[in-house]
Amino acid sequence: MLILICGIGHLMASLILLTSESGGINRIAGYRTKRSMKNETLWKLAQSYAAKLLVFAGVMHIVIGGIVLLFFRYDNEFYLFVELLWVIIPLFMIYGLTEWRLKRKEEEMINAKDR
Repeated sequence: MLILICGIGHLMASLILLTSESGGINRIAGYRTKRSMKNETLWKLAQSYAAKLLVFAGVMHIVIGGIVLLFFRYDNEFYLFVELLWVIIPLFMIYGLTEWRLKRKEEEMINAKDR
């Protein structure tokens, strides 16, 4: 059940990221890290890239959560721990991939400026 609920939450978060992309650097909502808030280009890239990853993770969680609800029962407390890990690990992956993409873009911008 937790996987399914978090999948819906991921889809809602992706909508927030997509709406925060258009208004410029936002200190309230969006993918806000030190690197993503350096300039407008990195901000827009971070919002769109993280939103795409969140949509993928959200759809994946909804599908897997639905399958889990249909075929598995909540028999023990270990099951909740597995669900929690299943939800948390993709969030770390989204963060890591987005920061990696931002770092590459930042290096491209620096190299282009040096030419």
